Amino acid sequence: MLKIALCDDDAVFLKELTGKIQELLRFEEKNAAIASFVNPTALTASVASGDRFDIFILDVEMPQIDGFKVAADLRKYQPNVALIFLTSHLQYAPEGYKVDALRFISKLNVDETLPEALQKALHTLEQQDQHSLLVQHYKNFSRVLYQNIIYVRKTARSVQIITSNQGVIKDNRGIKELFDILNDPRFIFVDRSYFVNLDYAKELCGNSIIMLNGEALPVSRPMMPKVKEAILSLWGDGLVK
Repeated sequence: MLKIALCDDDAVFLKELTGKIQELLRFEEKNAAIASFVNPTALTASVASGDRFDIFILDVEMPQIDGFKVAADLRKYQPNVALIFLTSHLQYAPEGYKVDALRFISKLNVDETLPEALQKALHTLEQQDQHSLLVQHYKNFSRVLYQNIIYVRKTARSVQIITSNQGVIKDNRGIKELFDILNDPRFIFVDRSYFVNLDYAKELCGNSIIMLNGEALPVSRPMMPKVKEAILSLWGDGLVK
């Protein structure tokens, strides 16, 4: 799941922008948690305390502090994050590129400038996330990107890797060994026989975690506290019911 932070001192505009982004992401079949900030200091404090986002969309002209200063502060914590500016005056562009802004969105023409900017941010994120796992099952070898792994389960005869685009792939190794090889915070055990990619988690409901592909996976009682902690840490409380 994507995490997007919006920052603009106009709350009404933020609400409208959130709706437009959600509509565009539905078309792209992407799931996202969008956090809105009317106070840039609150955004930087959130990131400084450990919150992480994949995309920042920041207004340039804010009364408390301008968007360029906010961006420079955010870069200290997330140097490679996708960064987009909102502005009514494109003469600010040269300043924005000093903090490696991907795009500028014209607030006077959001419907035309937002789609391309969001596409560019999504493409940048996909290019950054190219970590892959070499999978072996007997004499068969294949490679799967971390970002395409939905979850991994242990069966009686093998470990199965459920993917978003390659179906089910079997691996000869044990589930704990695979988990240690991946060594990525987006993966977490929900039961001794399952670990999931939280990017594909839709919600935590009762004793099950619901994935974006519609599957409900059991969460064991011993694992539940860590699963809740991981979800709250990564995505806030929106996935917990």
